[in-house]
Amino acid sequence: MASPCRIVAKLPIAPKSTQSSLRFASKGGFRVYRNKDGMLYRRDLVLAANKFSPKEPLTGAIQVDVTFVLKRPNAMKKGGREPAPVRPDRDNLLKPLFDSLTSSAWWVDDAQICKGETSKLYGATGEAPCIEINVSKL
Repeated sequence: MASPCRIVAKLPIAPKSTQSSLRFASKGGFRVYRNKDGMLYRRDLVLAANKFSPKEPLTGAIQVDVTFVLKRPNAMKKGGREPAPVRPDRDNLLKPLFDSLTSSAWWVDDAQICKGETSKLYGATGEAPCIEINVSKL
């Protein structure tokens, strides 16, 4: 659902960090590049986010609340969503997501994000991993 002041979306993509996707090479000169896995993840995020893009990017201060739903480990008891105190770190999950949402024209620049909650949870029994996003203008 998209409107001029609010975007609510559930991206059916398993959250992951692309922190380790940067590679460095010094043979023949210093060079930094992204590995293929990180590029494919960002591409998938952009494609999923494009379905929820507003007609015009949001401008001004915005709040972004994100819930990363991770795959529930088989060793965990059946039940509802629970906090996931494991890697990857929340900030490493946010960076590729915000970059992808900027590419999908949800907002002009992710520097506009002034407020937001971030949760990292194991999904309920049988729940598929996903990313839930709620964006609103301040």
